[in-house]
Amino acid sequence: MRWRPAYTWMLSLMLAAGLLYLFFAKADFKTVLHETREAAPAWVAAGVLLEVLSILLRAFRWGVMLKSVKEHVPFAPLLKATVVSFTMSGLVPGRLGEVAKPYLLSRWEKLPFGPLMVSVVLERGMDLVALIVLWFAFLFLGMSGVSPESGTLMKVFTDLSYVLLAFALPLGAFLLWLVPRRRVLDREARRSERLKRHPLLLRILRSLLRFAEGLGTFQKKRTIVYVTVLSVAIWSLVAGSAWALIQALHLGLPWGASILLLMFISFGAAIPTPGGIGGVHKAIQVALVSIYGVTEDMGVTAGIVGHAVMFFPGILWGLGYLALGRVHLKELRQVSRESHLAEKAEQA
Repeated sequence: MRWRPAYTWMLSLMLAAGLLYLFFAKADFKTVLHETREAAPAWVAAGVLLEVLSILLRAFRWGVMLKSVKEHVPFAPLLKATVVSFTMSGLVPGRLGEVAKPYLLSRWEKLPFGPLMVSVVLERGMDLVALIVLWFAFLFLGMSGVSPESGTLMKVFTDLSYVLLAFALPLGAFLLWLVPRRRVLDREARRSERLKRHPLLLRILRSLLRFAEGLGTFQKKRTIVYVTVLSVAIWSLVAGSAWALIQALHLGLPWGASILLLMFISFGAAIPTPGGIGGVHKAIQVALVSIYGVTEDMGVTAGIVGHAVMFFPGILWGLGYLALGRVHLKELRQVSRESHLAEKAEQA
């Protein structure tokens, strides 16, 4: 089955291998194995449960966001499409997971693909808003317990956060202004010869227009608030899973460490490696060792256990759907084709 060109796989695997080498470079494997065995099973189970709850809430939020497309989309296909997208994002390099979610729901529920794809773009934007809210909660309330050596680094993070917020607030206002004007501007952008000479700028503009289109699907302003609250709740559950990891490994860190871990994990997951392998491991290690001063061996242990707790539930859940025949391989092949078509459409 040809999911992506061979070079994408090769680069992804090489990147994962390089990150894993850096991750394990200073580790004592006997100590890591001992610390892993000492992890509290009840807290590990709690972390898995919170991760599963976050997936369930994601599916529910998607249904709320799709009310302008269909008043009531059954929860079961919403959940199945969400879980399968996690599996494909976890196992296959590229953007197949992004396309799988709207494509499969469109196929199963006979819904138009375009608005569903827009909803996925909007979901990413709402996730970013939720992460920003939690990050500033950490900056204002949860910075106790960081190591003295990380003071300079945390000051850089804080200053950078305020700079980004200064850009984000006008951008949010601009997007709201853009909502009623998006179709006209999109048409003009497609015709502009000047923008065609700057494909990156054109791509950024069209992404903003697509996000504005997603905002335009909300029929009532309070729905935006409701979806924002749901988004914060989703990422709070993931932060809770990170807190369970801290408790499972007896790290004795304050609650704010779970939010900091969440931020680092989000960055690590954005690195294009299969299943977040390498990127998430290293992100957890860097957060704990550099910011909280834990040992290298404990940082490696946390990376291994944390990745398993936060990524395996969704991936294994989707594989279970495949094994039970709830999702068919021919549907996933079609997702691959749709992904290539979506990429070509963006570049057009």
